[in-house]
Amino acid sequence: MMQTTIENNATSITNNTNDNAFIKEEEEENPTFMTIENRDKMGKLSQNNNKDISDEDDDDDTMSVESNDSCKNLISLRSIRNRDDLEEAVTFTYPGLERTIRLSTLLEPDDLAPLFAGAQWAGTRVWRAAIRAAHYLATTYPPNYSNNGSSNEGTKMTTSLLELGCGLGVPGMIYHALGGSVVLTDQEEVMSQLEKNVEMNFTESYTSCTHHDNDYESNDTENTSKNDRQKATIQALPLNWSRPSLHKLLSQTTCTSPTNGFDIVLNCDCIYEPLYGKSWMYLAEVIDECLKINPKCVVLTSVERRNGDGVDKFLKRLIDEEKHVGSVSKILEDQGDCIEMYLCTGCL
Repeated sequence: MMQTTIENNATSITNNTNDNAFIKEEEEENPTFMTIENRDKMGKLSQNNNKDISDEDDDDDTMSVESNDSCKNLISLRSIRNRDDLEEAVTFTYPGLERTIRLSTLLEPDDLAPLFAGAQWAGTRVWRAAIRAAHYLATTYPPNYSNNGSSNEGTKMTTSLLELGCGLGVPGMIYHALGGSVVLTDQEEVMSQLEKNVEMNFTESYTSCTHHDNDYESNDTENTSKNDRQKATIQALPLNWSRPSLHKLLSQTTCTSPTNGFDIVLNCDCIYEPLYGKSWMYLAEVIDECLKINPKCVVLTSVERRNGDGVDKFLKRLIDEEKHVGSVSKILEDQGDCIEMYLCTGCL
């Protein structure tokens, strides 16, 4: 039975400081790409300012994360720049990981034209909402999490995570590095960068798909066995937000099967009408289909609230129109960083 109101179980956040791990966001006064009006509306964007974001002696604090930013103690993030002060990559570490992950932020030449629309550019940034979601998943739904409320540890089954509109894919990569099986998805236009980053950082566990003319060959995963899920894998696959596209993806992935679906579905800062239009309607449909396939699936939506973002309309659609959504609960609200997280479950 569908719930008609949003439960508010939000945790009140007290911002903490940690001088050893922080993010710095700065604004470039004269950007050379994307629609400036839409970009600026997003609020505190992570801009290429040609500065090392781990440099505490940097004098330019424009758009930087303040000392009370609650994300500072969750991740250590650094911008890597060349001699021309152009950002080429970001590196990050996360508590519990015995490694540093490096991600290229350079798009292929063929992918630069769409940057004027802004969406692809946004996919090369690391957003606060993604960092908070990564921490929430790691601490609340660890990689041995089971949908039946028990641990998968006894059966050595890995938890499957689908990240929608992942951009650089930081939350999904953290979850995989901690032991989960992950499928990172985004638009076809950013897949080249995403695939290279995943393969570079997870050579042994990365699983690729052979495709021709943007049509992936079936891997016959209908009979995915328990042995397949005992080994954590990570994939990067294109996904247009539609029910048929989701089923196609399920037939290609190695970490679950079309009948089992995913244990966890994540989306971070995927809703902002001035930049993405009303694509949240299609996002809601995909979420509903995930819950139809697996009613025990946990869907986490993490957003940084901005004026006219469309988040409230997205939540209303989930509650009023998507018939496989059982409940929507606000589980976190950080008024300092304007971050909200919502947990969506199916009809059991």
